[in-house]
Amino acid sequence: MEGSIVSRIHLPHATEMHVPTREINPRMRPFLREQVDAQTPFHQLLITIARRKWFLLAMVILGGVLAGLAGFVRPVLFEATAQVIVDAPGRNAAPGGADSAQEMLDASIDDHLTMLSSQGHLRRLVAALRETKIGNIAEQGDVGNSRAAPVGGNLQNIRTFAAGLLERIWPQGGPEAADAAELKALRKGMRVGQELRSRVITVGFTDDDPARAAVVANTFVQVYIDDLAQKRRASDRLELASIVASLPVVQSDLAKATDRLEKYRLSHGAVDQGAADNAAKETAELSQQISLSKADLSATESRLQHIEALREEGASVAALAEAIGSPVLADMAARQANDNADAGLSTAINGEIEQGTARIAAEGNIYRAQIAALEGRKNVLDAVVADTAGRLSGLRALEPQVSILTQRYNQLLTQQQDLVQRIATPLPGVSILSAAWPPTNPKTLPPIFLIPPGMIVFGLIGGVFVLVRSRLNQTLRGGAEAEAALGVPCLGLIPEAPTIHAKRLQQLVLGQQNCSYSRAVTSLLVTVALNKARGRASHVILVTSSVRHDGKTELAWSLALAATRLGGRVLFLDLDGTGARLTNEFLNEFGAFKPHKSFGDYMSDRCPLHDAVTGMPEIGIDFMALAPSEDLLPQLSMIDGSLVTDELRSMYSIVIINGPLGLGGPEARLLTGWADAVLFAVRWARTRRSIARGVLQLLTEDETAQVPVGSVLTQVNLRKHAGYRFGDSADLLLERTS
Repeated sequence: MEGSIVSRIHLPHATEMHVPTREINPRMRPFLREQVDAQTPFHQLLITIARRKWFLLAMVILGGVLAGLAGFVRPVLFEATAQVIVDAPGRNAAPGGADSAQEMLDASIDDHLTMLSSQGHLRRLVAALRETKIGNIAEQGDVGNSRAAPVGGNLQNIRTFAAGLLERIWPQGGPEAADAAELKALRKGMRVGQELRSRVITVGFTDDDPARAAVVANTFVQVYIDDLAQKRRASDRLELASIVASLPVVQSDLAKATDRLEKYRLSHGAVDQGAADNAAKETAELSQQISLSKADLSATESRLQHIEALREEGASVAALAEAIGSPVLADMAARQANDNADAGLSTAINGEIEQGTARIAAEGNIYRAQIAALEGRKNVLDAVVADTAGRLSGLRALEPQVSILTQRYNQLLTQQQDLVQRIATPLPGVSILSAAWPPTNPKTLPPIFLIPPGMIVFGLIGGVFVLVRSRLNQTLRGGAEAEAALGVPCLGLIPEAPTIHAKRLQQLVLGQQNCSYSRAVTSLLVTVALNKARGRASHVILVTSSVRHDGKTELAWSLALAATRLGGRVLFLDLDGTGARLTNEFLNEFGAFKPHKSFGDYMSDRCPLHDAVTGMPEIGIDFMALAPSEDLLPQLSMIDGSLVTDELRSMYSIVIINGPLGLGGPEARLLTGWADAVLFAVRWARTRRSIARGVLQLLTEDETAQVPVGSVLTQVNLRKHAGYRFGDSADLLLERTS
């Protein structure tokens, strides 16, 4: 058919020559390849760190250098500490015992810690430091001589240490800004804390000048103690003024009460308190005797009534004898029982009964007389006691008043004396245990100790940066990763070439057949090309990509060069103007002449095929391209592509179509029906997977075309790729064959 012009525009599709249906290459079925060796997250972490080890090492070294420089640049700080001790609560101040005393002590320490850190105390400290500055200027000679030994510096530094402090913490500006800066500097350098569970409070101040740090710490403590002493003195003065004002009143009340007591004693006479007490005691004893006598009288009367009742009832002599308690009558009763006829015995018994009854009655009369006598004596004593109590009642009402007023007056005098002493020597409740001394050992660590933390911190920062960057990386770097992201098989990985131009590319593919680039391109071509045993002697391969710089044109020329090794004629059909630089180099290097006709002329039946094709006999490739001014879309949409591909297959064994970009328009989608296989070029670690996935979806939307599509990772850095430990075909390309 060479040299003939075939009309491809008006031929009906139904009368076209039947072409056997193209079968899908089993090696290009769209499956998702799984990694043979599944990597755990920890394994992936180790691989990422190992791959970026030099960056992490640089970060570690940078961190150490910066930390060392910061250590040398920063000022050396010294901390001077002063200690104060809180007075223990008195024994009488804690009635609840040791627990209450400890609670009171803890509360007192908390109060002191709060007041030491208060804003008001810091303001008083600022005022004191300003006064210290003035005093040091006025007496700089004495201060320098007295502090030369502990400070260990020269006289000029000692004279100006207060001025340097104020210049450091009191910047020039308004009063409010200056006060705020001073307070901020003091609060930043001050440290106040309790030593364990003791009564000791430590106050420390950090500064680059040890002498200044000691002065500020001592001033901080002294100002606080002086402020407490002034508050105690003011409180004691108020209390003393109150006592002094109340003393004349108490003294007047005491004089009046004493005068009333003396007048009462003169008017009522002296009262013997001992006689009154004896009378009261005797009255109590008489009352007890009267009670006993009345009890005996009551028993005697009951006994008489019982005897009279027995006589009225005609009781026996033995019963009467028992009631009377007479042994003689009991003996007579026994004799009467033996001799009932004895009249004299009966008379004697009656007489004895009368005598016993009279004796009991007489005993009762004695008790009555005794009771009367005792009651008379008691009445006399009651009158005496009543008179004494009447005279003592006035004394007992006046004497306590005098005693209370006397005690109150003495108490006020004692308090007055104590307050006078406390005002003279006030007790603030805390005292200085240890004054601050200019420290010799700096608080800050030497610069060498900052290097390891800096290295660790920067190493962690670098590691986090590497991990985040790896997680946020949306490019494709491995075959299995590309298959999973794009949904089509990854057919190969093409290594990057040092410099891509026509002569160099021809040498890589044809001149250095054992190099990794040539092996990768040839292996890809063999994978895509159909076997001769399948009954087809020609094959059309479409090479496209999503965006520019994906290596599409380089891949297409490399496949064309590799196809010359398989035998037969090879046609390179360039339908993309984005790779014109490399294509022009091939034309200039290997083209016999520049074509006068283009692919558009051939498609529009304006010229035969051989007029649109340019031969490159040196490399065995024929070339046909689209003119820059021609629009490919109407030509592809109006002409049946099967007629064109049939004519091309009849002339060439392999046709490589360098198709347009997938994002450039629908031309690449229309060209998929022309090809036996579509190779989608994706630049390694450069092309975003979202863009590549979107373009592939556009290319594979037509399911009736049944054209196998495969991805190819181009410009792969084999050494970097090996660091990912994917275990794919790129590892084979690193091995030398000779």
